[in-house]
Amino acid sequence: SIVVDPNTGVQRPDPIRTSAGTVLGPIQQDLVIHAVNMRIAALTQSRQDQGEPLAILRYSAGQQYREHHDGLPNENNQRIMTLITYLNDDYEGGATYFPEIEKSVQGKRGGAVLFGNVLPDGCVDYSSRHAGMPVTRGTKWACTRWIRQNTFDPWGMLST
Repeated sequence: SIVVDPNTGVQRPDPIRTSAGTVLGPIQQDLVIHAVNMRIAALTQSRQDQGEPLAILRYSAGQQYREHHDGLPNENNQRIMTLITYLNDDYEGGATYFPEIEKSVQGKRGGAVLFGNVLPDGCVDYSSRHAGMPVTRGTKWACTRWIRQNTFDPWGMLST
């Protein structure tokens, strides 16, 4: 998977995330994706324009996303919430694990987990650190949408 380096702003492969993924930016969004984004906004009690484009992730056997936080360093428009939707359940391993609260979520098709990334004062809440544990059999598919504090311009991410 490709991430934006927080120090340089340059896109690069991420050594802690071994999954493959794609982002459904404004050009790829059709009426179905628009409807999904509207449902996510309703579920998270946010505006649709606060959400980043959907990220579709595929974890094959052995792939994982090591412990991390979805909050972004030195970001004025912070990711305040994360919604992970599970697209299948015919795999083993691959649970979403929250070490601070010792909670593991084994995704089921159509299920989702929603969690906050910041404290009431807007600072990053490190207790929401989580990991996508290694898939041991099959392929895990998930869809993630990060919700920002304010309006997010998806066209701006295309220029980096």
